[in-house]
Amino acid sequence: MKLLELGDHISRFRVCQSCVGLVGSLCVIYSVWTPFWLKGQGFWTTGNATETETSNNNDVIHALKAPRVFAVLSFLMALSTGSLCLVFALCWTSKTVLSYSNTRSLLMAGQALYPTTVLLLTMASTGFFFLLTWSLFTYQHREEIRQDFSSLGSSYWLGALGWVLLLVVEPIVFTAEQAVVPDILPDLEKAVELRRNFSQHKAAKSSFCASHCSGYS
Repeated sequence: MKLLELGDHISRFRVCQSCVGLVGSLCVIYSVWTPFWLKGQGFWTTGNATETETSNNNDVIHALKAPRVFAVLSFLMALSTGSLCLVFALCWTSKTVLSYSNTRSLLMAGQALYPTTVLLLTMASTGFFFLLTWSLFTYQHREEIRQDFSSLGSSYWLGALGWVLLLVVEPIVFTAEQAVVPDILPDLEKAVELRRNFSQHKAAKSSFCASHCSGYS
């Protein structure tokens, strides 16, 4: 059994998007839970001066809490996205979607299951919420960043890499896949038709044998 299926364009694009999503999700997870955003501080480590300056301003306090809320949400979504990427990269094969039960139900609904579309939606959602987190942090510390640009740490830059992968690179790869890979729905319809004909032929043959044998008994 191969670890990665790379035999056709569909499989290669699926694995490529899974790798992009996995790396992007890991960047988001690292960025959320490490304190190396600005001068050795992150979402969960803030200076006393900031707390003192904002203690009498409820609006600012809520604004400071907003990135943390989006950060936790981004972390949970990144975990889900990373897990989904591993499933599609390691467990999904070109034969999975051709299973008769899956194919028949999907065709009855006039749809096909496209793993790369699922990956695009989950990555875009994760990247969007983390971009909100990253943008809010940048906006709230814009003066400090402007004064000392070199004070930005690895958490900040890896976070930027994460949302770029999820929101920019992934749509580019998905668009390339749509241009290169043909629609699999006609092949699924043919597969279902062949299975249906085979089942009908087998049932007719069994019925004929049963009636033929009963005629001799």
